[in-house]
Amino acid sequence: MAKDKKTNIEFSFVNINLERRILKRLTKSRNIGQLDLIWPRTGVAKKSAAREMVFNRGICDFSSEEWTKRIAFREEIEDHCGLAFAVTESVTAQKARRFLRLTAKYALKMGADFMEKAMVGYADIASSPMDALAMMLGEKDVPQVIARGVLDVKDLPKTGEEKTLEINLVPPGSTEVVGKLTLLLKA
Repeated sequence: MAKDKKTNIEFSFVNINLERRILKRLTKSRNIGQLDLIWPRTGVAKKSAAREMVFNRGICDFSSEEWTKRIAFREEIEDHCGLAFAVTESVTAQKARRFLRLTAKYALKMGADFMEKAMVGYADIASSPMDALAMMLGEKDVPQVIARGVLDVKDLPKTGEEKTLEINLVPPGSTEVVGKLTLLLKA
């Protein structure tokens, strides 16, 4: 049996452009975005990264941020993978802080469990953004997804190369493209 080819890939945010009508014509809005890395390799079904995103006239540009804020994943990818992205409606600063606190809480809890079980539950650490959203679902004013998109990633960059990917974003229940998420992949 041939050995599967694995490549270390860094996924980082470049920018997001959304039609202003999707953002309710706000000049500036604070939203929550979540990027999922789907089946990067055998045994790892999904990794998730979520963060606050501030749009100015429909654009959220990450280029001036530090690398530690732009990076979503640094993973070993086996041949190919998928990406799924969702962005919520505008949220208050308080709601965004609550989401980030809950994400950190679940990540720390999973991290403690991880250490106790000597690395048995490693994949659970990546699920903390979803756990935080699940915790918020019980609330009456949970932020709704306004746009989402998926992309199969088959052509990975080779070691030392970079590649830009764009994910078309559509509102739930629609096929009309209302924006794009641009990501940078580095091998």
